[in-house]
Amino acid sequence: MANLIFISGGASSGKSEYAENKLIEISGNDLKIYLAAMKINNNDPEILRRIENHRKMRADKNFKLIEAEKNFSNIIPANSSVLIESLSSWLANEMFNENNNNINLNSNVVNKIFNEIMTIKNFSHNLIIVSDDIFSDGIIYDEMTELYIKNLAQLHIKTAQISNEALEIVSGLKIKYV
Repeated sequence: MANLIFISGGASSGKSEYAENKLIEISGNDLKIYLAAMKINNNDPEILRRIENHRKMRADKNFKLIEAEKNFSNIIPANSSVLIESLSSWLANEMFNENNNNINLNSNVVNKIFNEIMTIKNFSHNLIIVSDDIFSDGIIYDEMTELYIKNLAQLHIKTAQISNEALEIVSGLKIKYV
């Protein structure tokens, strides 16, 4: 059963860099998987530029890069060390289609993702999950966005509860909760 580390933080807080360095530190000789939870839009030059930039930034860290939308437990090799970037993107991939029309309104999406986290945790050596802190702006959103925020909060709670370490990165500083 994997050592599970859950890392959350705001945009550009340093959480991804921290997670990458942590995975390198704890993985030893394991295959290091960097799983980018993403939908690639080949029609958007800005997205393609950002993806290429991310690939270049991680090229010298010896990660095996996997870019996928969901169903990660089917594509991650057993006994590896895994970084999933990010839980918030993974949830969006499960809840919305390409046009952001809701395709999964029920709460089963939280259980589906959490069960997959447990599966990955059970067959990997180390698992680091990165997610976004989107809970403190105080804005009231439309019903669909509010459901997304609620689901992400539930996933944060459930994941933090089973983690060996749960922390937040704020302005590059680590705040450890567990």
